[in-house]
Amino acid sequence: RAGGAPAPVPCAPMSTVAPCCAERNPGRSHVRASPGRCAQVRSYKYTSPDDTLLESLFLHRFWACLVRRCVPEWVAPNLLTFVGLLHALAAYALLLVHSPDLNGTAPGWVYVACAWCLFVYQTMDGMDGKQARRVGAGSALGEVVDHGSDAIVSCIYGVFLVDVFGIGLDAGWMLGTQSVYAKWPALFLTTYSRVAFAMDSVVAVYTGKLPVARLDAQELQVVIQLVLLWNAFNTEGVSYWKQMVSLKVFGVENLMPLGAMIVTFGAGAGLFSRLKSTRATLLSSAPPSPHLGPAYTKGPLMIYAKVLSFECVLTASLAYAKQFPLVSLITTVAFGECMIRVMHLRVSDREFNPLSSMYCAAYVAAAAFVPGVADTKITKCTPLGVSAAQTSLVLAVLWEYLGLFAALAQQLTGCLGLPANPFVLRRKQN
Repeated sequence: RAGGAPAPVPCAPMSTVAPCCAERNPGRSHVRASPGRCAQVRSYKYTSPDDTLLESLFLHRFWACLVRRCVPEWVAPNLLTFVGLLHALAAYALLLVHSPDLNGTAPGWVYVACAWCLFVYQTMDGMDGKQARRVGAGSALGEVVDHGSDAIVSCIYGVFLVDVFGIGLDAGWMLGTQSVYAKWPALFLTTYSRVAFAMDSVVAVYTGKLPVARLDAQELQVVIQLVLLWNAFNTEGVSYWKQMVSLKVFGVENLMPLGAMIVTFGAGAGLFSRLKSTRATLLSSAPPSPHLGPAYTKGPLMIYAKVLSFECVLTASLAYAKQFPLVSLITTVAFGECMIRVMHLRVSDREFNPLSSMYCAAYVAAAAFVPGVADTKITKCTPLGVSAAQTSLVLAVLWEYLGLFAALAQQLTGCLGLPANPFVLRRKQN
């Protein structure tokens, strides 16, 4: 070529491995390599969100103290995130096993164990960023690991809200035990926990900064942990939250359980905050994030549409679920896969499609109907066969999530010259 300029390297498909195309490449051959993607990865800058009330009061100082005193410098920040996620998953499993109807009937020791596990998750989630700045290991990879974990745990907290406040899967207190809409409060809370996280994620993609209210996720986590301990040690337990209280709405007296009332007001405040940030994003005249491609720079509506259309599949599956714990587990993983797609768009590929694959949608839908189909005389499935089918669906959606996460992690570590294992630190050069 004239002037000795190198020939451009064609964009590689997702499934291929090609040399990184940036001019100065400290990395190695990696998946999804192309000049545009590598440039986006290298130019990506993380913008810290605003502090919540508890973060500004004491949480930041608490996390920083723990990092200084308890965490060696050789510990990778992503390892702290992963340990926290494992604890949150352990709490999730304990709750679904001991209180499958989410009506607060788990033994006291389960609630104590869950409170501890969720406290560990929250603490690790706060410490990972402190450790990253301490050892100089901050990168787009850390944000992907952190955000992917938070997406999973946001679903878990929605399930905990249903259980610890005694709401349950049967809203007989309002609609009657035989109503087809008896589990709508549980459905609303679990759906809201995902939609709120998804709306915040879309705003972060479009503006480059995650919106955080003064009272937000940190405060919610502390409340749930305290209520878990209350239910474990108080003689009334979850019955305290089921006592009926009078609520006057538009001049009409309504009886409502105390727990449901508290959660309704909290969810309403959170929804108002999300709608406010969404409205500001839609009406803003500020330019969008420079990392977005032409398909998304005209406004965030396309991203909202793709993300929330998949949420409709998740909500419908939970609404018709014969086994709520199973479908809740699968929708949790599927939602995590959707949010990893959003992170692809945010940090590595300005044209990435945030709409989850049809395979994920099929797995989620199948999970809702497998138990019902197995009960018919036509199929004559044995309990072992039903269990095998359910396990296969869980593994299938988990494969989708891990495959998408692994592809993004390999791209980021390869392009940035980080260790292929995201849970170890890069060796310091002498």
